[in-house]
Amino acid sequence: MKDIECDILVVGAGPAGSSAAWASAKEDLDVVIIEKKEMPTKDACAETLSKAFLEYLPFKIPDRFLKWELNGLKFYYNDFIITRDEDIWWKSHPLNRNEFDPFVLDLAINEGATFSPLTEFIDLRYDNNFMVDKIIAQNTENNESIRIKPKILIAADGVESNVLKSIGKLKKQQTSIGYIKSYEFHDLSLDDFQYGHVFFGEFADGAYGYIFPKSETSANIGIATLSNKNIDAKFDDFLKIIKNQIHGSKMVIDRSGEAPVKNPSEKISYGNIMFVGDTANQNLKPFVEGVIPGIICGSLAGKSAAICMNCISKIESTYKKLIKEKMGEFFIESNEIGNALVTAYENKAKERFFLELGIFSDKLNYKDLKKLKKLKEKEAESYIKKKLSSDS
Repeated sequence: MKDIECDILVVGAGPAGSSAAWASAKEDLDVVIIEKKEMPTKDACAETLSKAFLEYLPFKIPDRFLKWELNGLKFYYNDFIITRDEDIWWKSHPLNRNEFDPFVLDLAINEGATFSPLTEFIDLRYDNNFMVDKIIAQNTENNESIRIKPKILIAADGVESNVLKSIGKLKKQQTSIGYIKSYEFHDLSLDDFQYGHVFFGEFADGAYGYIFPKSETSANIGIATLSNKNIDAKFDDFLKIIKNQIHGSKMVIDRSGEAPVKNPSEKISYGNIMFVGDTANQNLKPFVEGVIPGIICGSLAGKSAAICMNCISKIESTYKKLIKEKMGEFFIESNEIGNALVTAYENKAKERFFLELGIFSDKLNYKDLKKLKKLKEKEAESYIKKKLSSDS
């Protein structure tokens, strides 16, 4: 068995994990990243970066990732079509995650972090205070077992985190995960390739269907829903709605998967363990946009680790404080929106698709959601339709 000692062990080399490793390595800490794949990639992703949030990032994104821009979003339900392109918050840059994720990882490696690919987390040992002193991993190429002894563990291993499972803190709850059925299509006949298109209806109950162009003839097309029951049939139903745009096209990459809707655990830190990215539900609803929030929070986790190397007991308070200062107001609003969407879905409210249209298009704000809680079903539907028809 191979033995490794380090200051920081990061499990998962996606943007959140790599950003945490980058921030830690910048502080001259001994950082090791393990990743079960050869290179980090994220399949379940619409692959867009919000233009407005670029300034919040801890490092600059090279121009080569920002060449294509979507001017705004168009939303569709029944006879309602809402276009939002008034300001920077509606604009975004499509990505190729197969190129972008390795770029973020290279930032960490260039700062001195050690990257161990094809290395899968297996188990860990911890005490009553969740202080981890040993992690067991395995090289999936040669089956070699690896024993790692970190001072701090940063888990960025996804919505169904094996690290959370190992400490018994992964919550089992309904409608906690969004299920995505999606493909990258080529040779499309897109109606408007300079806008993202978002659709609501039974085919994507609790969330939405989408077309996010990556060029004039290519796009990520899929549905997100709060139930994976009959998801293949629902995806086919959505394709029928947009059949004129996909006629003669090719599905080239499967981007199906899962994304967090509710917090996978009660806390974002236990003992000397911190959670980042999907593992900590660090995304922005309603679109469950996770790339930029994951990078930001990952860098804050790495910074917290550096600050608390000699005072491990302060990790949780330090990490929470930094997130609150940087992303607090965004996450508060995001959680309220997420809860409203989940509640409408669980109650099978008749007006829920109008509610989804209003929330996603920002025709309904935080105050509206509070008011809707007090209205009866018919009153709620009438209120939402009035908001949807307004010019604001």
